[in-house]
Amino acid sequence: MPKAKSKARTRPIGLIGLGIGRIHLEAYRRRGFEVAAIADINEARLAECAAEYGIARTYTSAEALIDDPAVEVVDLALQPWMRVPYVERAAALGKPLFVQKPMAMNLREAVHMVEVCERAGVPLMVNHNSCFVPGFLAIEPYMTEAYLGTIYHAEVHNYGFWLTFPERHIIPAMAVHHIALMHKWFGPIETVYCQAHGHDRTIEEGEVMAVLQLRHASGVQVLLVNDWSLLGGARRGPGHSQEEIRIQGTRGSIIGHSEDMTVFATKPREVEIKPVIHGTWFPDAMGNSMRHFQDCLATGAKPITDGRGNLNVLRAVFAAWESTVHNRLVHVDEISLDSDYNLNPTP
Repeated sequence: MPKAKSKARTRPIGLIGLGIGRIHLEAYRRRGFEVAAIADINEARLAECAAEYGIARTYTSAEALIDDPAVEVVDLALQPWMRVPYVERAAALGKPLFVQKPMAMNLREAVHMVEVCERAGVPLMVNHNSCFVPGFLAIEPYMTEAYLGTIYHAEVHNYGFWLTFPERHIIPAMAVHHIALMHKWFGPIETVYCQAHGHDRTIEEGEVMAVLQLRHASGVQVLLVNDWSLLGGARRGPGHSQEEIRIQGTRGSIIGHSEDMTVFATKPREVEIKPVIHGTWFPDAMGNSMRHFQDCLATGAKPITDGRGNLNVLRAVFAAWESTVHNRLVHVDEISLDSDYNLNPTP
């Protein structure tokens, strides 16, 4: 992602949902984006955010915000199981949609939203902010033959302690972050093997730890560890987990976390490189993600994490769930887009 701001006009944003959406507001302020309106059912939170960020147009109705002619891009930061009617409404009005990850926890709902937007000719981008983290963007120029040789293995270990996060299921809610990032870096995922645990409940009630092994069509093998039940974790409750990343190639490796990455190369000579990182995951990845969407809207390009492409990420998510439930290796191609996979938590 280039640091320089695009000279093209950016479209005013309407933000629905001020949970994670509050992080979006800070990211947009740093980037200089116009937020035309915000909506939330919590009137106190709505008033507080409006005052802090100088937003005059506020709504307790998502429909009213979508209908507002001042809103040209809809940022949908509601929980996944609440989104379908608002995607339908925005698409009917021709308004581009920026949807918080995961796009859905129900595969049929995800396909429906993609098809609704495609029929309306409306751009749909999934805010997989992991793909736009400043630290991860900083290492991408070094993920080449010249520095690493042939990449054959990657690992992500991420830990925290939050047993009651709203989505309940760690695989579609949190592991999806790194599934999407690996999909961006290494291409389509062919097979998934996953084991999960519910800590003090069954996985059907909600897994809080999941270990995934991915094999990509490119040959890269990936280990993803997502554990939100680590009692010794430094962070407890809502917030981003601690995480570590390792990428191994035949000539070198990259090791670190989102705020401190190091490239170790061995050929033609041994060298250690510290890429310059501009910003942090929260909130700057959100700003980078919206910057990418705004640029795509200006040029007509397809977003990196567009709705149709994101169905491949969700198929890998549900392949991980299938693997967990049946304790077997699952080929992603086994997960058809008309499958009835539903991990929406019980209201």
